[in-house]
Amino acid sequence: MPPLGCPNIFPGQPCPTCQPCPPCPPCPCTPGLLTTVVSQYTTFSDGQKNVYTNADASLQFSTSGILDPSTVSIVNLFINGILQPSNTYVVQPGVLMLSDVPFQGVPIIVQFIQISTS
Repeated sequence: MPPLGCPNIFPGQPCPTCQPCPPCPPCPCTPGLLTTVVSQYTTFSDGQKNVYTNADASLQFSTSGILDPSTVSIVNLFINGILQPSNTYVVQPGVLMLSDVPFQGVPIIVQFIQISTS
C-alpha cells in the first residue's frame, strides 16, 4: 500500500480534497504525473584528450549526442562507472570538457535526465 499524501508519486490514490473522483476537475494537489526521459552519450577515452564532441560518440551505446544542459533537468557524468563530481567537468551543447585525462579505453558516459509534468 502506498504512503498517504503522495498523489504525485502514486497517482492512483484519490485526492482527499475533491471526492468523489472521477468526474471532478483536476485536483489542485496533483498537477499531473511526472514523466522522465533518460538519454546518454557514451564514448571511450583515448588516453590523450580531455575534450569530447558528438563526433566521438560510440553509436553502439549512445542514445543521444551531448545535449544542452539547459534543456534537461539533471546531468550525470560517469567515468569508468563512477559518478563524477560536477566541478570536474563542463557540459555544453555537443561538447564535454574534463578536468583530467582518463586512462585509455575507460568508458565515459554522460547521462541526461529530463523531468516534466504530463
